[in-house]
Amino acid sequence: MDLYQAIKERRSIRKFKNRPVAKDLLEKIFDIALWAPSGMNRQNWKFFVLAAERKEELVAIAAGSFAYLEPQLQERFADKPKIVEATRRFFKRLGGAPVVVCGYFEPANMEDVTSFQNVAAAIQNLLLVAYAEGLGNCWMTGPVTVEQEISRFLGVKDMTLVAVIPMGYPDETPKIPPRRQGRVVFEGFE
Repeated sequence: MDLYQAIKERRSIRKFKNRPVAKDLLEKIFDIALWAPSGMNRQNWKFFVLAAERKEELVAIAAGSFAYLEPQLQERFADKPKIVEATRRFFKRLGGAPVVVCGYFEPANMEDVTSFQNVAAAIQNLLLVAYAEGLGNCWMTGPVTVEQEISRFLGVKDMTLVAVIPMGYPDETPKIPPRRQGRVVFEGFE
């Protein structure tokens, strides 16, 4: 798949087919995704990939994060209550995704912002490689509001949760939102 095409066409998927994802396909995807750049080549990311009962337990915990996000959603989409309700439904089951990935960074004797960027680069690779393999996903930061509960469930200590990523075969084709203009400033060019 063409990289330019993948970047432009990959969408956040919020509805998944009831079809399992093979572990060997996920291993293949992670083998490529983890070639991400990282500050001082620390590669201080850690991913937890959950399916079946473990995934269902995590979904129940992550669903609790909607309560923290709802006031912001109500304010931002005051004139679009259907968006708030659709988001509530998505958080309740994470779209029925057969796999959920939790991306963390481990302390690396460097600033948290650098460690965060390390795992973010790996997550972006993950999203694109999964898309190239026919999978959909959604990079979610909302569940970070219940990080303590998620980390306790996974037995994680001394790491920081960056994202929760539902993944599976898409059961929707979301519309492409328009790109905002004026987001790049060029200086010093003739």
